[in-house]
Amino acid sequence: ARLVRTGALFPNATAPFLGAGFHVADTLTLLSRDIGDRYASGARVRRPRTGDSQVRLRRLRPSMLGEAAEIDRRSFSPPWANDTAALGEIMAATPFHRSRSVHLRGDMVAFSISGRADRFGYVQRLAVDPSARRRGFAELLLDDALQWMRRRSVSEAMVNTATGNRAALGLYEAAGFERKPGSLLILERVLR
Repeated sequence: ARLVRTGALFPNATAPFLGAGFHVADTLTLLSRDIGDRYASGARVRRPRTGDSQVRLRRLRPSMLGEAAEIDRRSFSPPWANDTAALGEIMAATPFHRSRSVHLRGDMVAFSISGRADRFGYVQRLAVDPSARRRGFAELLLDDALQWMRRRSVSEAMVNTATGNRAALGLYEAAGFERKPGSLLILERVLR
């Protein structure tokens, strides 16, 4: 048996899948924000409130995806954690991407993958190790991604997250994202 899962779908696109035996696995909230206002000035990325000079923001290289996958596994409950291959697919999902990792005293503690297609930007994955939460790392990565989008003339940034993920919704709304009407659905089916 093999589990097959769709990407995030608008409800009006689910009928063929539901008719083929798929069921709803998760409901997501879609958020968006215009790029400009806060990012128009080209302000520098803010350092997190750690008070630790050992915090480094680096490019997330393909050779580091195994370490990022471990953070992803600790950050998201099964079955939503991504392995190395899935993170590589996320990087390749848009024509252009930016991937960054946060390192504290040499150890990766957070990462993000963002993409761009035409004038639209996407925050595709953002994960902070549970041991490093509430220290500003998510804000640092999100701010970096939005500035990258602004420099590339993106007009609108989008992100989706589980409807029940209050921490993520709070992060994105604090950064100026607004919830879009409706929701997205992820469907799945076990193939035998």
